[in-house]
Order: sequence, then C-alpha cells, then structure tokens
Amino acid sequence: MRTFQSRVDGGYWLLMAVTAALLLSFFWLHAAGWAFLAAAGMILEIEMLVHTCYRMDGGCLWIASGRFVPGRHIALSSIVRVRRVRAFSLAPALSARRLRIDYRKDDGEMASVQVSPQNEEEFLRWMRKKNNLLIIE
Repeated sequence: MRTFQSRVDGGYWLLMAVTAALLLSFFWLHAAGWAFLAAAGMILEIEMLVHTCYRMDGGCLWIASGRFVPGRHIALSSIVRVRRVRAFSLAPALSARRLRIDYRKDDGEMASVQVSPQNEEEFLRWMRKKNNLLIIE
C-alpha cells in the first residue's frame, strides 16, 4: 500500500485567502447569511486540503477528497492511459498541474479522472508496477 498526497499550488492558496477575506468581511458587516456560506466554503476547502490523497492498495487506486466529497476507486488493471494536463476544472486535485487517468468502467464505457499527486514520478512508477500495459503520455 502507498499513499500520495495531493500537490497544492498557488491557485488553491489564493482561493483559501479570498474565502477567508470574504468571511472576515461578512462578519464585519454583520451579514450572517453570507458569513455562514463563506464559513461553510472555508470548512470544505480546509477539509479538502487536509484529506485529498491517492492510495494504491490491493490492485485499486483509491481517491479521497475529504469527508464531504464522495471518494472513488478504480481498478489499476482497468487504467488504459495517463497523460499530463493543465486544467482548472472540478476534480479531486488541488493543483492545475494534473494527471488525467483514462480507464474502462465495469460496464465497458471509458471514463477519466484528474489527480495531482505531489510526487508525480513516484506515483507513475507505482502505477506502472501494478499495470505494465499502461500508456503514459
């Protein structure tokens, strides 16, 4: 079993700083409803910061993004291709520098997920060790 933490880049820290500034502003202005929403957002961001990780165990890649976001698992043998991408879309990744993992679901359909492991080369090495047919672009 091996666990990889998510890489965190400046964009995520900026998001957290803006959320914190909004939270303080709403408290200052006594805007309770908006302050509650900003606090909920801040809790979600901290939760994702602390708990976003990728674990390879028992032939599966387990992807976790905190207690409020459902995790998922992918059989390592079903992964077809991994390629490096730069994206800002919603994904279990805290960085824009990501790996897009294309895999085949149980029903045969293709799907993909984007992850951003801190130690990308070691992550790819572990994936290759578990699935030697993997194409890395």
